[in-house]
Amino acid sequence: MLYKMPLSRFAKTVSSVLARVQQAGNSAEYQAWRCRFMLNRLHWFVWITIIACLTFLILGLCITSVLNASSNPSKAVSQEEILIDLMTYIAIELSLLLCLILLKSPWASRYPELLFLCCSWPITLLPQIQATLQGKADPVLIAWTIVFLAQATLIPVNWQLHVVSQVATIGYYFCVNPLLGLSNPEVENPVLNNIIIFVFYFWICLICDLGVYLYERLQRSEFESKRQLQVFLHGVSHDLRNPVTGTLMVLNNLLQKPDATIAIPRSILERMVQGSDRQLQLINSLLEAHASDVQGIVLHTEPIRLSELVSSSVADLEPILEQNQATLKNLVPEDLPLMAADSTQLWRVVSNLITNAIKHNPPGLTITLSATAGAKMIRCSIEDNGVGMSKEQCERLFELYFRSSPMRDSLGLGLGLYLCRQIIHAHSGEIGVISSLGAGTKFWFTIPIESYVATNRGLGTPLHPADP
Repeated sequence: MLYKMPLSRFAKTVSSVLARVQQAGNSAEYQAWRCRFMLNRLHWFVWITIIACLTFLILGLCITSVLNASSNPSKAVSQEEILIDLMTYIAIELSLLLCLILLKSPWASRYPELLFLCCSWPITLLPQIQATLQGKADPVLIAWTIVFLAQATLIPVNWQLHVVSQVATIGYYFCVNPLLGLSNPEVENPVLNNIIIFVFYFWICLICDLGVYLYERLQRSEFESKRQLQVFLHGVSHDLRNPVTGTLMVLNNLLQKPDATIAIPRSILERMVQGSDRQLQLINSLLEAHASDVQGIVLHTEPIRLSELVSSSVADLEPILEQNQATLKNLVPEDLPLMAADSTQLWRVVSNLITNAIKHNPPGLTITLSATAGAKMIRCSIEDNGVGMSKEQCERLFELYFRSSPMRDSLGLGLGLYLCRQIIHAHSGEIGVISSLGAGTKFWFTIPIESYVATNRGLGTPLHPADP
């Protein structure tokens, strides 16, 4: 029992670390960055190893000439041994040159991990295979040490790949050679020699892999921090653009009147005050989301009515709808159950989906808003009769910075739909799109009903967003 507790804790710690590493590596943006980083550093690694092999070849030939010139025949190196070593170096150099050619081909970006191993094993495995063909076990310890250290220094990403490279190299020596009954004839005590090699390279590999893991974790943290900062900054510009655009349109229309004194209806002033207040709420919510150090959205949920929120969003977007000659049909029933939602964040979703339809379609668009209530969720739909999208575009539409097509009169960066997904998921809802080329587009999302949330909050029952 005394041994089980520490062992179980150690196993849990290891599994949690591996889970965090695997989860962090799922980011498509980070995977793309790591691939580019690895390929760039592999160029350095290959060139350094090519030059290093040449220096060791020259050094070996110099040592051989000195030994052969000495008066001690027992230290002389035969012509056959020189030829074998020379052929081994040539094979290594040719393999590295082949890797250098592959690095410049499209194949490299598809299989960077395989190319990593192809750059490593010719130096560590090829001399061992050559020794096996000679009927002996000959670990090239200097080459192993230089390669493992060079990989950890120049390519400090994907520690699992480093382990594979090391295990294959050391495993060949400790597994293949004993199975074939091969040993190094120059070693007096093979067992003690193998123990020393194992302990030495255990610590060499452990330190290298730990260094790679810590470096990559630091790089991943910095990468994600920059990514969150970009989301925050672009989110501010994206979400504030629509209210500001509407306000500017109203003011420009007023300035076009020839009268020196312009009478402004009270309804317009109220709408401008509401728009400014919503801008302030958006700024505060974005600051809270960024300060939370989470890629989620900070919510302040309250019971709200969908029909009122949609009417407010449509009123804010009237100048944009008029400018683009778009027709909006609001078919959202007023008797829907109350939702448990953040009104400011949900306003962002409705506004973004409507403006997204306008920006991606020619003038004269018809947009239809509708909603239905289920047992747990309210399902809202925003449908248009525009140009539609392909299946491939629909699958990637909610990814960060993805733009389905060049948007008319827009400086957007493909952030709006990504933010919509983040907001809906924060509400425990789902969001999706149904579209095909030439058949229009239909966005839908679900938000939990307030009574269902209130009932299950006390019971600890989880929501099931997929079941409206």
